[in-house]
Amino acid sequence: MQVPLMSPKRETELPGEKTHDPDEGFDLDGMLGSLAKWLRILGFDARFPCKKVAQDRYFVTTNRKLKNPQVIKVRNASPIEQLKQILDQTGIVPNSNLFLSRCLSCNVPVREIAKHRIKGRVPDSVFSRNSIFHECPSCGKLYWEGTHASRIKRRLEESGVLAKT
Repeated sequence: MQVPLMSPKRETELPGEKTHDPDEGFDLDGMLGSLAKWLRILGFDARFPCKKVAQDRYFVTTNRKLKNPQVIKVRNASPIEQLKQILDQTGIVPNSNLFLSRCLSCNVPVREIAKHRIKGRVPDSVFSRNSIFHECPSCGKLYWEGTHASRIKRRLEESGVLAKT
C-alpha cells in the first residue's frame, strides 16, 4: 500500500545518508528469506533467493568468504538486526511513502484496485471496514490497511529501525 504510515529516520539526510530510491535493490542469498520480507515491508526491491552479485544492486549474504564491495555480510541471526545493519552500512533512510508498497510474496509493486472489483475476494467484515485495497499484479494477492500495519510500524520503531513518531 502506498499509504504513508511511517516517517523516515530523519526529515533531512545526514552526511553519508541517502533517501531510499525505489529503484535501489537488494539481492539476498537463500538463507535470508525473513530479511527479504522485512526489506519488502519497507518498500525495497528485495530479490530472493539469489546466488551471485548483480551489477548496480547490493548482494546480502551470510557467506563470510565473498570479497566484493557490493556484498553486505550480515552478522546477526535476527532479521531485524540484519535490517538495521544493512541500513547502517548503506546509509539508506527508508522512504515512508514506500511502506507496504510491494507484494511480500512476489516483490512486485502493488497497485490500488477499485473496491467493487474485490467483492467476494475478502471477508465481508474486511470489505465493509476498508475503502482502499491494493493488489499484486503478479500473484493477485490483496492488501488492505489492517491492524498489522500499526503493529509492524511499532516493532520497527521499538527496534530502532525507524524513528518513533
